Amino acid sequence: MNMELGRLAQIFGEPSQRPAATPWERSLAEVGFAFPADYREFVDRYGCVRINGELSVPVPPLRSYDGGPIVGFPGFVRRTTDGIAAELAADPDCPYPVHPERGGILSRGSNLNADQFFWLTEGEDPDSWPVVAFYRSLEEWDRFDGGFAAFLLAVVDGTYVYADEVAPANSDEPMWRYQGDWNWVG
Repeated sequence: MNMELGRLAQIFGEPSQRPAATPWERSLAEVGFAFPADYREFVDRYGCVRINGELSVPVPPLRSYDGGPIVGFPGFVRRTTDGIAAELAADPDCPYPVHPERGGILSRGSNLNADQFFWLTEGEDPDSWPVVAFYRSLEEWDRFDGGFAAFLLAVVDGTYVYADEVAPANSDEPMWRYQGDWNWVG
């Protein structure tokens, strides 16, 4: 477990249920890349979660999110290439192409403010992909030069400059709530 995931585990505590196993070994054949190790480890431990009632961390699902025919890893990636990333990349002010273009954005979450969070698929090693965010209300992009777990930790511990935009602390909500896994996403 990397340092950031270890710290997140201390903050989140043990999950009350273990999510269904995600068949990560299939992703390379199905979508052409392995997901970052810290993301895989987080999903294996916590599943799909919502943080502070605000930030959603989705997982690739066995069933389609939208009832469409493409499921699993291809469906998860399709949500980016045909979805929000494609919409944002169509704006001339967007500084990034969409995955699978080199250096393209690949969706890794959103919040209730419709802010979007992506991996920036720079380089061959997914473990080195930084996180970029589009803040809809601010109409600006931000690059976080750290991976999935480092970004999540910086949001949760408040050290990320936009932490209150991403997932402000909410005393009416648990720190995190399980929302599903490979077999089911609610």
